[in-house]
Amino acid sequence: MARSKEFDKAQVIEQAMRLFWEKGYEATSMRDLQKATGISSSSMYEAFGDKRSLFLTTLERFCELERGQIAALAHQAASPQAFVEQLFIVTDSVDLSNPSLQGSLAFRAMVEFGTLDADITRLLLAHYMGIADIIAASIQRGQADHSVNPQADSRHLAYTILSTLHGVATLKGVKPDFALIPNIAQIILGLLKR
Repeated sequence: MARSKEFDKAQVIEQAMRLFWEKGYEATSMRDLQKATGISSSSMYEAFGDKRSLFLTTLERFCELERGQIAALAHQAASPQAFVEQLFIVTDSVDLSNPSLQGSLAFRAMVEFGTLDADITRLLLAHYMGIADIIAASIQRGQADHSVNPQADSRHLAYTILSTLHGVATLKGVKPDFALIPNIAQIILGLLKR
């Protein structure tokens, strides 16, 4: 009879997610992962494979969680405008100097890998298209209730919003005290007006 694993796989993924966010992929060693998760190298390799495989598993899980959080924001928002404004507030409130798990591991992976790894690129592209779908659906609800310009293309607006959020996140990464995010949000909200 095979011996049962003595660790919680979901907890290991969470711990690895935190470590990859804090240090990045390249700077995280298997020894770091073993120390953070408390499992042996043989158990790590048996359960997840190599570091890259664990990173892909971790990144995929993070993307699921992030899309879920964004979908919840969209669902809870009183209007598409309130949802978009909340996305900018969340982006503005991230403190990248704080080592706790904040911001987006997906965004960090995009910056670290670019298009160098086809599997990561594919995962991130699907993730960002999923976020664009959430934003577009919110805009379409606003168009249906006439609170958003019905002539605007919801997909184009969603891509514009998402691209602007990524630009803001990049600026926050190099200038944490960047103060113009509320102004940028107001310009983007102007695109939704009837």
